Amino acid sequence: MDSKDQDKRQFHALRHYIDQLFGDGWVVVARNPLRIEHAGQRCVVRQGMLISELGASSRMAC
Repeated sequence: MDSKDQDKRQFHALRHYIDQLFGDGWVVVARNPLRIEHAGQRCVVRQGMLISELGASSRMAC
């Protein structure tokens, strides 16, 4: 396999989890950084973590 054909992605478990969220109806609203939303909830991917944009005080989880 040529080096340009190798998968260079990181955080495979996060990618799998986000794919599951897409299956549950979440949609991409921005790509850099990745932001997804569903039913009034919005999350952003930063440094390999999926973070709720409402902050830690809310009990809402992505």
